[in-house]
Amino acid sequence: MLIGVLRGVVVFMADLMRQINLPTQIEFMEISHYGEEREESIEILRDVTTDIKGRPVILVEDIVDTGLTLRYVLEHLNAKNPSSIKVCALLDKSVRRMARIPLEYVGFQIPDEFVIGYGLDYGGRYRNLPYVGVLKPAEPKAVAQR
Repeated sequence: MLIGVLRGVVVFMADLMRQINLPTQIEFMEISHYGEEREESIEILRDVTTDIKGRPVILVEDIVDTGLTLRYVLEHLNAKNPSSIKVCALLDKSVRRMARIPLEYVGFQIPDEFVIGYGLDYGGRYRNLPYVGVLKPAEPKAVAQR
C-alpha cells in the first residue's frame, strides 16, 4: 500500500507507482498546518479510507523538512496497526530536521532552499513545472532556476 500526503506528492507518486512491479494499492491523506509547523497545529483533513491493519505501507512524501508533520502522520498511521511502515521521500532537507524520522528511501538530499516544481508549490503555483527548481526569495514571480 502506497500512501501519499497531498498535494505535492501527486507527481512523484504517479511516477513511483508506475515503477513498482507488484500488486499495489494507493491511498491519499491531506494534512493542514496552522501557523508554525508544530504538532499541535497539524490537522488531518482527509484520512485513508482503506483498512491498513496487518499490511505493509510505504508513506510517500514529496519533501521532508523538519520532520514534525511526518512524525505526526506516522504516529497516526501506526495506530491503525499496519505490519510495517517505511518512508519514501523524493527530497530530504535534513539540515532543518527537528524530529528523528527514519527515511528508508530518499531520492535527493537538498540544501536549505525553497524548492518548487514537480508537484511542489509556492502559493499554489509552479506545481506543474517538469523539474525541481529553487525559488529565490527576491524574485517570487520569476521562474525557478533548475
